[in-house]
Parts: sequence; C-alpha cells; structure tokens
Amino acid sequence: MARAVLLPFLALALGLWAGLTLGANRHLLALALGEVRALAEAASRLPDPGALSGVGVRLTASPRVASPFLGEAEAGVEVGPSGLRAWAVRPWPGGALEVVRAYPPFLPSPLWPLLFALGAGLWAWARVQGTFRRAFGVSLEEGRGRLEVLAAALAALEEGVVVLRGGEAVLWNPRAQTLLGLPSGALPPLALERVWPGLAARLASAPLEGVHHLTLPTGRPARARIHGAGAYRVVVFQEQAELLRLAEELTQSRRHLELLRAQAHEFQNLLHALGGLLELGRVEEALGLVRGELAAEEEVEALLKGVEIPLVAALVLGKLRRARERGLAFRLEGRLPARYAPLGEELASAIGHLLENALEAAQSEVRLRFLPGEGLGVEVWDDGPGLPEGKPLFLPGVSGRGPGRGYGLALVRARVGALGGEVGYHRRKGWTVFWLRLPGR
Repeated sequence: MARAVLLPFLALALGLWAGLTLGANRHLLALALGEVRALAEAASRLPDPGALSGVGVRLTASPRVASPFLGEAEAGVEVGPSGLRAWAVRPWPGGALEVVRAYPPFLPSPLWPLLFALGAGLWAWARVQGTFRRAFGVSLEEGRGRLEVLAAALAALEEGVVVLRGGEAVLWNPRAQTLLGLPSGALPPLALERVWPGLAARLASAPLEGVHHLTLPTGRPARARIHGAGAYRVVVFQEQAELLRLAEELTQSRRHLELLRAQAHEFQNLLHALGGLLELGRVEEALGLVRGELAAEEEVEALLKGVEIPLVAALVLGKLRRARERGLAFRLEGRLPARYAPLGEELASAIGHLLENALEAAQSEVRLRFLPGEGLGVEVWDDGPGLPEGKPLFLPGVSGRGPGRGYGLALVRARVGALGGEVGYHRRKGWTVFWLRLPGR
C-alpha cells in the first residue's frame, strides 16, 4: 500500500527534476544566443576579426546558412549529444563572419525534488491512514487483513452470494460463479440481466426482501434469500436439489435416532419382562418369551430374503421394527433383485420416505410390494384417511402434516426422475397407494 502511494510522488519528483533541467537549459541557451550575437556585432566592427578567434570568431567562405550572402545576419542554437551550441553569422566582404560557442548542459541536483516527493508522499500516506481510520475505525493494514478474511470466508461458502448495487452485480463468490454458469474470466461489475436474467425480472416486479424460488441461468431451480444492506442488496442462493439433499440427510438422521430409541426401548421392555418372570419362578414362561422373540426374528429374516440389496433390506428391517413399535402390521410382498444393487442408495432413500409417510398415516397396516415386470415397480400401501385434496404433494414444502414438512416426496420425485423413472399415488378401496417405476436393467 505504501508503494502505491509513494510511487506516484517519485514520478512527480522525476517530472519536477526534468522540468527544472529543461527550464535551466532553455535559459542557458537564451544567454548563449545573446553572447554569440554580441560577439558577432563586436567582431564586425574590428578591422581584423581574427583577433577574436580564441573566443570562437572566424572568417569563412562557407557559413552554416546562406543568409550572409544575401546581406542578412542570423543566429541560432543546437542541442546535440556533445552538449549545447550557439552560433551567429554576419555578412563580410568575400565571405561571412561566424561565431560559434559550445556549452555543457546544465543538470540540477535531484536532491530537492526527491525530498519534496518524499515529504508529499509521507503527508499523503498520513492523510490516507487518518481518513481510513476515521471512516472504518481501523488502519489500512488491519483493513486489508479483514478484507482477506472476508474473501476467504466468501470463497469457503457452499452457498452462492451475489452483491447488487442498482441493476449491477458488483461482487460474487466462486460458488455463485459456478451456479450461475459464468465463465472463469468474468469480472464484476456486470449488468444483472447478463448475470441472472430471472433474478433481474423478479426484482423488477417484486423488489422486496425475502425468500424467492427462481430458475438459475443453467436451468436448475434454486431458492434465493434477498437481504437489504443500505445501497446494496445481498442475494444468498442454493440449488433446490442441494437443499433437498440436506433436508434428506437431516430427516434420515432424525429417523435413525428414533429407530435406535425404539429398539432400545423394546429390548429394555423384553429384559424387564424376562427379569420379572424369572423372579416369579416362571422359567417356562420366560423361555417361551425368548422362543417367541427368536421366532419373530426368524420370521423377519425369512420375510427379508426376497430383498437382495443389503442397504434396502436394512431400511425395511428398521421400518418393520418401527411398525411394531407403533402397533401396526407390516406386510412385504414380491422380490427386489440384486441387479438393482447399483441403485441401492437411491432406492433406500425413495422407499424410506414413502414407508415413513405410510407409517405416520396408517391406522392398522402398511404394505410394501415389489412388482415384477420389465422394470422395477414399488408400491407402498397404508390404510390411513387419505391425502388432502387440491395439494401438489410433490412440491418442496407442501405437506398435509403442518409447517416444516413436505420435503420427502419432493426428494423421492427428484431421485426417481434422475433415474429416468416416475412416481405417483392414488386411492384404491380405502387404501392410499404410492408407486414408483424404474426402467429395467
């Protein structure tokens, strides 16, 4: 920063020195021109001008210019590599009287211009420091450090950030550049119509702060938050798919925790029952309880033999235990072939959301069916009261169970759609049936 302030003043010092040099030499040339003219005038009055040859006077038949042959006197100066030269010629019988004088160039000392530039630079530096401190409460060095920290923080954000001033985008972070599809060489400021036409149109019609659902220039849906900050507006945005992924992770983590709590509670109840039977001396009943539990586990294992993808089998096992915790019957029909193992994560996510919704809505029974065919068909049944009329359930945030819900079905549609499949629902004889179809593999 100091160099940025002092370098212009060093250039000023060089300019001053050059100006002084030119002015001094111009004055020197004027004096030299007057001197040679005076010498030529004095020599012309002498009967023998050769007496002044020691001061540059000579008689010549070939003067520098032809003016003496026309009866006119002339004088001039020359600047060359060897220095300064002044000359004067006058008419003389049989030729010309010529006077030539040479002078070394005058170079003033650069000390005073340098001292002036140094003093001006220090004064300017102090003024800039003082003005910056009064405006922001920190020195220039501290301000630069804070800017570096802010730049690092913006670059590390997983959300896109765009700062607007009027109709221009004056700043954006690397994530925003990627989400908006801007080329690597794009530099702010740029017109908002070029950076994000959809946002420009939305601000033109509704320039208020808040949350907006927009389409990115890449064609992907996004959720944007607009905040006012004086003359600027800050837009923080993220792709809808990324938000749905985060919501899914949060939902799955919460459900896994609930499952673990339910299993711990079930196992604790079993231990209490066994302990009580043993204290009462009812060993046979205790053994019967253990055998019943083992039989139930064997039944579960037999039920899951048709699910040949371990990740989906583990999910179904957890939902089966959750159904038992809620006092619901759980039926599994059909077979999930191992050839769909590459889609295990997507299937587990989609089936998990559908089963969770069914478990919350069911009154007595939930069914999971894997349907044979060219592709993979999955149906999730529940005997609940049905779905609310007139609500587009596959949109984010739309739910019949209150605020903060409604992302599961949107995630299901997004994942199934990415695999080239489709998802839907209908009512069938008192049952709500959600279904999904995937192409064959």
